[in-house]
Amino acid sequence: MKQVQRILVGIDIYAKSGNVLKRALNVAKENNAKLFVVYAVHTPWFDIPSYFGSKHVTIDINSIKKKIEEKIHALNTQDRVPYVVIVKEGFAQDILNYEAKLLKVDMLIIGANTSGKVNFLGSTAQKIAHNSYVPILIVKKPVKGVYENIVAPTDFQEQSKLSIHFAKELFKSAKIKPVHVWEIVYMEGPYTSLGEDLTHYNDIAIKYAQQDLKALAKNLSTQKGKLIDGTLNGKKSLLSYINKNTFDLTVIGSRGSASFTAMLGSMASTIIREAKTDVLVYIP
Repeated sequence: MKQVQRILVGIDIYAKSGNVLKRALNVAKENNAKLFVVYAVHTPWFDIPSYFGSKHVTIDINSIKKKIEEKIHALNTQDRVPYVVIVKEGFAQDILNYEAKLLKVDMLIIGANTSGKVNFLGSTAQKIAHNSYVPILIVKKPVKGVYENIVAPTDFQEQSKLSIHFAKELFKSAKIKPVHVWEIVYMEGPYTSLGEDLTHYNDIAIKYAQQDLKALAKNLSTQKGKLIDGTLNGKKSLLSYINKNTFDLTVIGSRGSASFTAMLGSMASTIIREAKTDVLVYIP
């Protein structure tokens, strides 16, 4: 798996971007990577042409860049992480994804909007995430240090295995706990039997899920896995488990770089929106 050497971080100087910068600096430091800090300035729509007797609204890019550099310097003590600041005019979702391709970065880091106790993706962050062609880390929580406890929901498919492997390489000191949600099958039809046969089928399914989880943990050298009862509501059960524990990052895998909606299942999309942890989406 390719080593992360170039990281692009998108910030908003009018929002609380300190957490995003802190996290980006932590990740870059852990991996001896270079940071590209990008701020997209949206030109005001009310810019009035000079022939109406008014001046064009101008944006002092150099001044903005200087303020960002001062903020980074205050966080980047001893200049341990090399970085470049890029300020461009345009929509954030267009600028960030364009620069990610142009600079050939290995990873993208953005922040999520927060409101009280609720963490959620804002419309801009959602658009950026939906069009990313590289792994993307969405920062929701205040930064207290490097990631220590990571939870990795898995369906035992290749993409979830790759996401765990990527997280192990990226956050070498963290503990990773794979989890799998199982749901009882109630379906009855021409290919199923009633009563005890269906109960027996569920017992076997649980047994094999436990075996697969044990094998995955052993093969990827993670912590012992956790099987979650999702009988009543799989999404709700998984989110409850993630949010009630002391995890600081949730890792999920995508099926490929198509559209964000297509490459992620409904479970993964729910985690991105509603998990209180930071979320890392691994995109092959």
